[in-house]
Amino acid sequence: MTNNNFISNNPFGINIAIPKKTIQEVQKVVKEEIENISVNPFLNYLEENDKVFSGEIAREINNYNAQIYALGQVMREGQPTSTFNIKM
Repeated sequence: MTNNNFISNNPFGINIAIPKKTIQEVQKVVKEEIENISVNPFLNYLEENDKVFSGEIAREINNYNAQIYALGQVMREGQPTSTFNIKM
C-alpha cells in the first residue's frame, strides 16, 4: 500500500474500462459547451454594445443635448417679452 498508484490502478466499485476514444469525445464536447456557455455570449455582448464601450453613444447624447439647448435658445430669443402695465 505504499505505492501511490495502487488506488488509481484498483478503483473502488465496479471496475469498468472506458475507451480512450470515448474520453476524448467527451472532452471535446465538454470543451465546446464550456466555450459556448461562457465565452461566446460575452463576446457577442461586447460586439453588440461596442458603441457604448467606445464612447460613441456618449458623444451622440452630448450632441443631442447641444442641439436641444441651441433650439431652446433660438425659441427663447424669438419670443416677445411681456411687460406688465398696471394702471392705477
